[in-house]
Amino acid sequence: MILLTQLHASPVWSAAIFVANTVLVVVLQVPITILMSRYTRRTAMAVAGIILAASYLGFLAVTSLADRDGQVWAAAGVAAVSVVCTLGEIAYTGSATALVTALAPPGALGRTLARFEFSSGFGLAVSPAAITALAPHGPTALWGTLAAATLVSASAVAAEADPAAPNGQPHANAGPGGG
Repeated sequence: MILLTQLHASPVWSAAIFVANTVLVVVLQVPITILMSRYTRRTAMAVAGIILAASYLGFLAVTSLADRDGQVWAAAGVAAVSVVCTLGEIAYTGSATALVTALAPPGALGRTLARFEFSSGFGLAVSPAAITALAPHGPTALWGTLAAATLVSASAVAAEADPAAPNGQPHANAGPGGG
């Protein structure tokens, strides 16, 4: 949408970015998920949030400079930043469900996963409306808001204390790959 409406780029750019995103996910999902499994789930989620926020700031920089540097360079910049965004998405999807599963109260795994999936689905459903509402207010309103919200969320995940086991010991999943 932004490529077409704000940067006036050819629709070919959108198609190429979509194809590149798909190829990157197919090729890199497993290796990145394995790499991120070396860290605690919270750390992996926080890193994913930082990568996504950095990509949003990259989109802000590219779209803010578009008027000065020409549309082709701006479209190429969006394509480059899209790679960073895809890496953040891969890191997030490889960690999110695992973190929710690890933190689910005993006996409530199904309900916890259902709430998580519902909230994720709801976010995906309303995100086009939020983006459409923010986009006319300029790149800073759109990308700055997304970056800020993502950093706040990543910070909240990183700062949250792991639940303790009944005996007061850290949760069993708090070690590598855990909470």
